[in-house]
Amino acid sequence: MVKQIFISNFAPQFFGGVEKNNEMFNIPVKGLALGKHHYHFVVEDAFFEHYPDAEIHHGKIDLSLEIEKESRLMALQFHFDGSLQLVCDRCLEEYLQPVKNDFRLIVKYGEKEEEISEELITVPFETSRFNIAPYVYEYIRLMIPIKRVHPDDAFGNSTCNVEMLKKLEVYEKPVTDPRWNALKDLKIK
Repeated sequence: MVKQIFISNFAPQFFGGVEKNNEMFNIPVKGLALGKHHYHFVVEDAFFEHYPDAEIHHGKIDLSLEIEKESRLMALQFHFDGSLQLVCDRCLEEYLQPVKNDFRLIVKYGEKEEEISEELITVPFETSRFNIAPYVYEYIRLMIPIKRVHPDDAFGNSTCNVEMLKKLEVYEKPVTDPRWNALKDLKIK
C-alpha cells in the first residue's frame, strides 16, 4: 500500500527556522509492522518556505520512500524525481533544474540518538516517530549542481539571457599584467 502525502498542503509551526511538530514527515516507528512499506510525497513550494535562509524557494519533486522495517533497524530508500527553480550563475535569471537521485538511510535502534555515518544513524529504543524532513531537505540540497547554469539547447547553444551574455562579453576581455610583457622579450637558449 502506498501512502500519498502532499507537502504543499502542509503548514507546520516553526520557531527560529527550526521545525516543530512536523507531522507530515513523521514516520510511525512503533506501530509500523515488520516488512516493506511505501510512502509517496510531493515536495512543493510550501516545504521550501520553511527554510527561509535557503536558496531554494520553488520546485516540485516527487519523493517515493520505501521503508523496510526489521526488528532492530529500518532501511529507508529515498527516490527523488522532479525539478527545482534555481538562479543561473551566468545570467542571474531563474531556470528549472531537473533533479533525480536515490539515497539510502539506515536507522538502527540504540541507547541514544547519534549520527554514525552519512547513511547510518541510531535512535533510542523508545522512539515512537521518526521525522524524515531534515533528511529530505539535505538530500534535495545534495542534488543541486555546484555550477548552476541554463541548460544548452539541442544545438549546443546557451539558453541564458542574450542581453546579459552580451554585457558579460564586454567584461570578459583578458587584461594582461604589464610585468609579464618584459618576459616575452627574453630569449632562452
